[in-house]
Amino acid sequence: IRAEAYPPIAFLHMHPDPNLNVVSIDNRAGASMAVAHLLEQGCRTVGILTGPADWWESQARLAGWRDTLEQAGLETGSSLVVEGNWLANSGQTGLETLLDRRPDIDAVFACNDSMALGVIYTARRRGLSIPEDLLLVGFDNMPETDSYWPPLTSVDQGLQKSGQIAVEQLHQIIESGLNQQIVPRQQSIQPELIVRQSSLRARKA
Repeated sequence: IRAEAYPPIAFLHMHPDPNLNVVSIDNRAGASMAVAHLLEQGCRTVGILTGPADWWESQARLAGWRDTLEQAGLETGSSLVVEGNWLANSGQTGLETLLDRRPDIDAVFACNDSMALGVIYTARRRGLSIPEDLLLVGFDNMPETDSYWPPLTSVDQGLQKSGQIAVEQLHQIIESGLNQQIVPRQQSIQPELIVRQSSLRARKA
């Protein structure tokens, strides 16, 4: 389908498509930031809770996790990967699975903040303290993450910026006239890691 066949539209946070106007976040880079931060804190066995495997966001975040660990010469085996469904309860069961498979894990990258909340719940239920026993990073930087205990380190997607860019794209399309050929634009937003207590290793005196 040709782009000019569409009404004025800009797609937010979908897989880049050369035929459409798309504003997307660099999910792979965001995941890489999260894992690199955990490695800087001294972690060496980092588990991941992904979203559904058929979501492109899940695939990109898993790839960023794997890239960063492999570059550091660290393990990325299937025992460290658990598929979730974006909901907190899958974070709860996901950490149970990770701990049963790999009691040696020292960090978890949860691919969204809701699953990270479930991780916090299960960690406490199993007598583990975050961040003393297990470091944790989420993804989305939801407004509530400051109120998690401990406050959650998370990847900010830059929703305000991406929304602004999408509106600007729409304005330009409308101003140019719908009868003119529309040249699709692909814009990728670079995420930002917001560091809070959940991923900060306590310094020994």
